[in-house]
Amino acid sequence: MKKYLPIFNIHTLLILVLSMLCSFISLRFQISIYLDFIFLGVFIAIPLAFTLREAFRRRERAIQYLSAFSAALKSSYFYFEISNLERNEKLKFKNILINVSDKLMQYLSAKTEDASSVQKASDSVFIFMQANKENYKGRFTEKILSFQFRINESIDFLLATKRHHTPWGIRATILFAIYTFVIFYPASLLGGTGFDVALWYVFVMTGFKGFILISLCNVQKLLEDPFDQNSPEAIRLNDFRFYVHE
Repeated sequence: MKKYLPIFNIHTLLILVLSMLCSFISLRFQISIYLDFIFLGVFIAIPLAFTLREAFRRRERAIQYLSAFSAALKSSYFYFEISNLERNEKLKFKNILINVSDKLMQYLSAKTEDASSVQKASDSVFIFMQANKENYKGRFTEKILSFQFRINESIDFLLATKRHHTPWGIRATILFAIYTFVIFYPASLLGGTGFDVALWYVFVMTGFKGFILISLCNVQKLLEDPFDQNSPEAIRLNDFRFYVHE
């Protein structure tokens, strides 16, 4: 249950407090208005559905590239294992691959903010290959370079996913629209039901709708960083970490 607590944040509390306050004011001073919430819904439902879809798509593509990254590292390792290199050189190459994997996972999980360390670790694969190129025969170099291309492609995509999120303006519009909805909904509700209703009824009707909307907004925010290990929606990065069973 604890891992789902990030879904509820300060906005959740503010929405519930605002729901109670606006319900009380509208009922106490008998404020009623008629509002067409279809227009307001356009500023909530459509942008929220768009950002949720895009955030989920980013998460799925991140899993795809993490899988490609892990597979390329393993393929490179196995390909070097059947090569004619000395045993100590093979061990050195394995440690280089482990370092690339560790550096990427540390950056994605926010244990470090140094993205350049990931690039340097990736470059060390090519440096090692250059230092041992006289030991390669046939299409060995071409094959290893194809693995390296997939490694670099995956790293670049994952770093970009970590750095860049969905447009801030859309998320701000959604948040503003949800607060606007909670402020005006009690008066609009009373315009249809009259004032002979209990405060708890107005609060529940307002608070429940506001709670659902803000929770969906919070879920979308959590999906913005699919690598956050404190999030219930986080990708399990250790599943893609490179290691070799001895």
